[in-house]
Amino acid sequence: MSFQELKNSYLKETVPLKKIQLIEAVALHFENGGLEFLLSQYKSESDGKVRKKIIDVAGKNINDISIQLLIKALTDNNIESKKASVIALGRAKMSIALIPLLNMLQNPSLEIKDAVLASIIRIGKEGALDIIFDYINKGNIHVKRSIPYILGKIGSGECIERLKELITHEDPLIRKNSIKGLEKLIQLKDAKFILNALSDEDLRVKKSAIKALSTIKSKKSIPHLVKFFKEKNPEIRKLSVRTLFSILSNQPPPYNKIYELLNGRNIISRREAIKLLSLLEDKSSIYYLVRVFNSKDAKLRRLAYKAILNIYKDTIPTQIIEGLKAKEWKIRSLSARVIVEIGDENLINALFDLLSDDDSKVRDAAIEALSRFGSEKVIEGAKKLTNDLNWKTRRAAVKLLIKINDDKSTESLIGLMEDKDIFIRSWVAMSLGKLENISDITPFVTLLKDKDAKMRIAAAKTLGQIGDKEALKWLAKLLWDDDWKVKKEIEYALNAIDPN
Repeated sequence: MSFQELKNSYLKETVPLKKIQLIEAVALHFENGGLEFLLSQYKSESDGKVRKKIIDVAGKNINDISIQLLIKALTDNNIESKKASVIALGRAKMSIALIPLLNMLQNPSLEIKDAVLASIIRIGKEGALDIIFDYINKGNIHVKRSIPYILGKIGSGECIERLKELITHEDPLIRKNSIKGLEKLIQLKDAKFILNALSDEDLRVKKSAIKALSTIKSKKSIPHLVKFFKEKNPEIRKLSVRTLFSILSNQPPPYNKIYELLNGRNIISRREAIKLLSLLEDKSSIYYLVRVFNSKDAKLRRLAYKAILNIYKDTIPTQIIEGLKAKEWKIRSLSARVIVEIGDENLINALFDLLSDDDSKVRDAAIEALSRFGSEKVIEGAKKLTNDLNWKTRRAAVKLLIKINDDKSTESLIGLMEDKDIFIRSWVAMSLGKLENISDITPFVTLLKDKDAKMRIAAAKTLGQIGDKEALKWLAKLLWDDDWKVKKEIEYALNAIDPN
């Protein structure tokens, strides 16, 4: 079929699929005017798929006519046709396409923005940068805001210089995008351009500058970033910590600038400093972190505690062992908690010493730590301390046995049902009452006759938990107890055993 016959067939055809087939054949004659014919048909073609086929053919046969067709197609109503022409123009790398492509960026909701930017960048790398530069000072603001991204991707020396200038542009988004464009291009010696942006009033610009410094890794930025640790905005603080981690992770400790913050008065700065030291896994900071255990701020203490666990993982530092004997109760308490989390049975005896501590919170921390070991050595040690002359130690030992809550520790508790210490008797009664399959309730019935009302209450509560109906008759006798609190607990216990 001759070229003329093909054209006649195409002009007569009304079925889109057949038109698409004919376009392939017409394209083979592009030297004889095939493209001119397709260009003339593109303007009047109503079917989007047919128009896209014409664009595809034009994109494979680049010349002045096909470029003209592709530029025309940038205004096509069909998004796929439009995208195909954008991509084809990018592959062609013809500077004539730059202006129409740049003009497309005027639409802030452009669906194919990424494809348009990619094509502009491909063309820009071949030259014609003046056309792109012109758009910095003229036209739509949305185009202007895209220019820094384009320059950053082109990455030539000329583009870098323009981006440095744009960091001080009046529009904050252009400043922000210029910093982002420079991020992977700027040399260490030029870091001052980014450092200056740290004082920008716009939060977006400031955040972009901090992120860029993470890539540049300039030591000069350290004091600037440290100042951000006391910023009210949490995002700025978080970004500053991450950036400093990126910079300092390539440098060995000590990190004196960070340690200085831990000795400072600003609580927010101290918190961020601890987070950074944790990320750096800085073992040189252990002395400072242990001192933070004594802080009045609970969040600071928790952060220091978590930081030490993260830094040391499976080894207990000497400073923590020494912390068990510190003057400050908070340091003793948290040092015990670190030991239990990391786990070292060689320190069981040191933890037992804390069961005699004057501070109840320290004793509780030691109980928690020792119970987690739960070894026979711990149970035997606790049993011995139930005979200690110090009432605090005895009570702590009983609490420890109750917390371990296994068969061996329970056996040790039974003998304490008649202890002279009312608190120990009541704790033991309550603890044993939670056990399953208790066959002998006699010890608990005996406690119902105790002179101390607290013990009678504990016994009633325990019998209610056990749920043995044998206890009903003994409990009923106490319904006329002189103490109303005892009577109330008796009623609860009876109801628990048998609601009827």
